[in-house]
Parts: sequence; structure tokens; C-alpha cells
Amino acid sequence: MKKKLLSGILAATMVTGLLAGCGNSDNPSSQASGNADGSSSTSSEAPADNTSSDAPPASSDEQITLRFSWWGGDERLAATLEVIDQFQDLHPNITIEAEYGSSDGYHDKLATQLQGGTAPDIIQVDPETFPQYVTGGADYFIDLNDLNFDFSNFEESYIGQQVNGRYDGHQFGIPTGLAGGAVLVNQDLADQFNIDFTKQFSWDQLLEWGRQVHEADESVYLLCTNQSYITNLIFFNMAKQLSGKTLIDQENVEFTLSEEQLTQIYSYIKALYDNNVIPPASYMAQYEGDNLQSDPNWMSGKYVCTLSYISTIEVMTAANTNANYSVGMLPKLDDSKNDGYIVNCPQVLGIAKSCEHPEAAAMFLDYFFNNDTALETLGTTRSVPPTEKARTICADKGILNPLVANAADIASSYSGLANDKYSSLQEPKQILNDQIEAVGYAQSTPEDAAKETLNLMNNYISNIQK
Repeated sequence: MKKKLLSGILAATMVTGLLAGCGNSDNPSSQASGNADGSSSTSSEAPADNTSSDAPPASSDEQITLRFSWWGGDERLAATLEVIDQFQDLHPNITIEAEYGSSDGYHDKLATQLQGGTAPDIIQVDPETFPQYVTGGADYFIDLNDLNFDFSNFEESYIGQQVNGRYDGHQFGIPTGLAGGAVLVNQDLADQFNIDFTKQFSWDQLLEWGRQVHEADESVYLLCTNQSYITNLIFFNMAKQLSGKTLIDQENVEFTLSEEQLTQIYSYIKALYDNNVIPPASYMAQYEGDNLQSDPNWMSGKYVCTLSYISTIEVMTAANTNANYSVGMLPKLDDSKNDGYIVNCPQVLGIAKSCEHPEAAAMFLDYFFNNDTALETLGTTRSVPPTEKARTICADKGILNPLVANAADIASSYSGLANDKYSSLQEPKQILNDQIEAVGYAQSTPEDAAKETLNLMNNYISNIQK
């Protein structure tokens, strides 16, 4: 994925206004399952005629029911249900049953369903979790190349990446958008403290800025972040920058970081707390996971910036509409061996092998990803759309947030590594989370945390190798 993919779109969107809230929160305020007749509770008119993927109603009289599961917030929910309605109007013999809610426990439940043959037919999956369902002998998803899905709107350089659903030539998943890390800046505060995020800066520079900000005003912190974001956006990226490799080498199944490198990363995390770059761990524990926008200090403009995701920018800006926002570069080590950061997708959609009507499921996905009306309806509810066609439609309709587009452009300028399939799973992430928590609460030194991480990771890897 090259920066040029978004540059033209970005120029068009810079004249548009900011949108409030993209609905990526994991706590929908209302949930309505499909009605008895198969339609969703959200009504919509049949889509207008357009030139792409307006397939005629299915010729078969067979009544088909497909289950579609996803997680996400209110706006994503409403848009997805509307697209389901549109598709059902075109194909009255096909009913799409919506199964949706929070991301909490979603993949634990999905793993059980896949193993038991009771999984939904069309499934939204985290791209870092997806490999466990399609590699190493796992065979739970259909190769979409074998079905009637039109991939012509997708750039091969993007959809061909493993993290976007391509495994050994098989397209098991379709990426729903462009995703990656982002630095969202309260520009007024940045100007007040004379901080420039538009040029490449280092992790050490972030520390220096953090000390400067808190010394000038004890009520303000440089960086809004929590433990899980420290794990995913600081630890993983700094580790790749240090070693030039993913955390676990997939070919040799070996942990790639030395004790010295681990100590360096944990020492940096400790310095973030010790220098008041970020609030105390005990305070941020209240806003763990994707709940940074709920922090009253964020809502009242007491942070200069946040380490965020492209897909959560609109949620964060909606939580404090009084600030003027920009997006900045992402921090790097001065002597990094790899950029660390990479643009990938926030989710993939796939069809389970247990699906009894895969052709009908592929028809729905083709409508979802390629139909003009569907693309306009979905907008940016699953981050920046994954195809130029969809991005152009969103830009033309003024629904592609220029901040989000700019963040995607910045993220695509880095040439990092996607996380490996082993360290992306819950157990190794929990190992890192626990040690980061211990360092944050001063219950462990960086040196001890490094030793414990090596011990636990090697035990984890030995179980993989058996």
C-alpha cells in the first residue's frame, strides 16, 4: 500500500467538514435482531438503480436464510442493517439474520462456534485473530476466489497481503477498510506548547515533550493512552523497530527479542509514567480498551494528543467537539531497523465452510463491497473504505472525514511489518499486558519484567512447537 492510494482522495476531502462519531464504539446503545419476516428493524427504501452489482432478484424460489455476525457501535449497526434491507429488497428469497454486539468475548464465542459447526455464515473477524482459523491445518473459511465475488475494485498490492485475508493464494477474507495507528492532536494545545507533530519525531522526543507539558501545567498530559494501547501501539511497534522482526518468528517459531531489548522497552514505558507523559496507570484503568473517549480529561481538552487508531479518530473527536484537531506522524526510534507501523484492515469478512448457501453469501458480500448504494450507506463506519471506488463515493458525498483520510495517508507512508499470527493471539498479548501493568503500578522493575516475559513467552512457544 503506497501513499499515492489516498493522496487524490485526500485533496478532495480537505474541503469537507468533520463528522461527529463514526460508531466504532463497542457498546451499541440499542440492538434489534431481524424481524420474523427476515427484515431488520431498520427500514429503508429500495436502492436507486446504478451501474454496478445491481444483480436481479435471485431466480430460485428457494427460501434462503444467512446469518451475518459483526461487532461495532451504533452507526455501524444502523448502516449495516440498512444495507441488509437493500439486499433483501433485491433478493426477496434471501433473508439475512443480523447477529451483532460488543467485541467483548466475540472471538471466544466464534472459536467455539467454528469448532462446533454452528458459526454464522458471513463473519466479521479481527485480522490478527483470523490466521488461527485458516492456517496450520485450520480449515474454517471458504476461498472466495471459488465463488462469484468481483475483486476488480481492490488493489492487488493491498488485498494480496496476508493480514488482509490472502493465505497461500487463497482469499479467505475481504478487508473492510484501511486501518493502522494514528496520532490525533489537539492542535490548539500543541500550538500552545510549541509542539510540531508534522515532522518525524522519536520516542525520546515524546518523553521530552511530555515533561515539558506537565511541568508547565500539572492538569495537562501530553498523551492520552491506556494499558492495551501501550501494548498494541507502543510495545509491538517499538519491538519491531528494535529488532527489524515480528515478535515471534513465524518460520522458526522463536521469540525475537533479547532480554536487553525487552528491558529497553519496559524502561521506556516506565519513563512515560515517571515523567508524567501519561496519567497514572490506576487512573487510566477506568478507561481501558476502546474507551479512551470516556476519559473526562480527554473530553475537557487536557491532553495534547492521543495514540489512536484510524478507525477510532471520529469517536475521539466526537467526545470533545470544542477542540481543533490534526493528525501527526508516528514515533520511531532514531536507529530503527523497521518502521514498525503498517496499514492493514480493521476487520475481514469471510464465509464459513459450514455455510449451506455459499453462493448466496458471496452475492451479499459482492453487494456489500461493490454496489454504489451500499458503499454510500456504509460510508466510513468500518474505517476508511478499502477500495478507490468506495473512497471516491464517500469523498463525493462529503462523508470521508479529512482527518481520517489524512491519518490513513500518513500511516501508509510507513513500511512496517504486520504482527505475526502467534503474538497476535490472546495468551501472548496477555503476557505483555500483565508485565506492562506490573511496570505501570511499580510492582516490577523493567529488568524483572523482561526476565518474566522471556520465561513466559518461551513456555508459550514450547507449547506451540509440540
